[in-house]
Amino acid sequence: MSSLIPNSPRRSTNSFQQVVGGFLKQSGLPFSEFLTPDAIESVFRQHDGLFGMTSIYSNVTVLWAFLSQVLRDGKQAACQSAVASVITHRQLLGRSVPTQDTGDYCRARAKLNEDVLRKLASTVAGNCENAADESWLTKKRHVKLIDGLTFTMPDKPENGFKRV
Repeated sequence: MSSLIPNSPRRSTNSFQQVVGGFLKQSGLPFSEFLTPDAIESVFRQHDGLFGMTSIYSNVTVLWAFLSQVLRDGKQAACQSAVASVITHRQLLGRSVPTQDTGDYCRARAKLNEDVLRKLASTVAGNCENAADESWLTKKRHVKLIDGLTFTMPDKPENGFKRV
């Protein structure tokens, strides 16, 4: 990723691309360990957004293909690549496969509701946080936000500071 930004420093071994690579190299559909079909369908159902339940491009398949597409770059991020992934996955399962035409996938992808995606992201983040090994915690606490913001104010009693 940093190689795409001119004059950007090289990242350490924990770069975003390496983390993404781990998801994309898994067998099967990306994120299937964190986003189960039942969880996806449940959230879509809560937001009245279920679609394609009897077709190739169901909520579950479209979401997985979309996530895979978003995390890739170059030609791998194209709709054709997403459709090729769906075709490969369905072939491996012995199911009917779509044509290589991207139209059906793109129309189904347009039905992905932003509120549903937000809820799914929050759910996955919460599940990951709950599953975090205690050795990953800072002073046995979950870190909520790190953004580099610096906040300063005078050491005055009205600001909650006491002189000792």
